[in-house]
Amino acid sequence: MSSKYAVWMAFFLNLSFAIVEFIAGGIFVSSAVLADSVHDLGDDLAIGLSAFLETISNREEDSRYTLGYKRFSLLGALVTAVILMTGSGMVILENVSKIFHPQPVNDEGLLWLGIIAISVNLLASLVIRKGQTKNESILSLHFLEDTLGWLAVILMAIVLRFTDWYILDPLLSLAISFFILSKAIPRFWSTLKIFLDAVPEG
Repeated sequence: MSSKYAVWMAFFLNLSFAIVEFIAGGIFVSSAVLADSVHDLGDDLAIGLSAFLETISNREEDSRYTLGYKRFSLLGALVTAVILMTGSGMVILENVSKIFHPQPVNDEGLLWLGIIAISVNLLASLVIRKGQTKNESILSLHFLEDTLGWLAVILMAIVLRFTDWYILDPLLSLAISFFILSKAIPRFWSTLKIFLDAVPEG
């Protein structure tokens, strides 16, 4: 599967789940799920932009871009990395206060939604995991972020069925956000250097 088709498929998978997540959030009366659906919609806009730019990057060189359009793929990777870093930073800021004031969550609804979410993200990861472009590499990180996030939600939901340790929610969110930042920042810097005509790593 070519890069542009893989990225577009990832886009539609993510958009479909964002809609399902929004509906499920209303059914479960869960503000956390509703908030995450908004977050996923923002991510999906980033993936859509990446898909659009990946499509452009496959064009042949012409009189306007005599060296070709490959830099558009790098631009998509940069934009997606920035959104990942921004989103992780916002999650960190939001959850610091929740450590001191943890809130109850609907563990049963989140458990089933988490199982569906992981299935969708694993499918999207399989679609683009063999991609060679920087854009696909950054999108793989995005789906890793979502998979880890929902795995944490599932583990938390299981624990909360037997305890009231609601502080696990913000703690796990912070751990995942810092992990994603540790991966996204080096990827962003590496892509930026190539975008600025530095010698590619390796």
